[in-house]
Amino acid sequence: MKSTDQDLVGNGLSRRTVLASVAAAGVTSCGGGQMTRAEQPEKTELEIANEKLVNNFCRDWALRDIEALRPYLAEDLLYQIAPGQPLIKSRDQFEKQMGDWLKSLASVHWDILRSHVIGPVVINERIDHFNAPEDGKGPSMRFQIVGHFFIEDGVIKVWKDWPIPGAEQFIG
Repeated sequence: MKSTDQDLVGNGLSRRTVLASVAAAGVTSCGGGQMTRAEQPEKTELEIANEKLVNNFCRDWALRDIEALRPYLAEDLLYQIAPGQPLIKSRDQFEKQMGDWLKSLASVHWDILRSHVIGPVVINERIDHFNAPEDGKGPSMRFQIVGHFFIEDGVIKVWKDWPIPGAEQFIG
């Protein structure tokens, strides 16, 4: 039988009173509206493995070898270099788009400033350094970004980088 306001009024309560009481109890149970910092749970084995995978992937960009990056990426990878940029929809497309460019650079280094992992998601703050060859064919670049990685079956399935508002980005 469906409860109505009339049913609740018979008990001295209205639906509005019940809902307001439930909402107030929820806010109170969450610290009265103030955020509290809970103790960090221990990372699971899977989370440790996912974070290590992403850290090693970031480290191996320094090799400037697209074949070295291949094992980290799912065949059906979805990658977006920055908001508004076209979506790369496969590992093969990633290799074709990034391979020659990566090889042409004098050096690459990614500094991971901080990293967080929850289940299959790894988020890191990085400064990515791409140093152009001395022949002047292309600019050197430095970007401070947030990387978002979704790991599935031990490989990066989805990867998107976000620029940090107000951070100094360099191309030149």
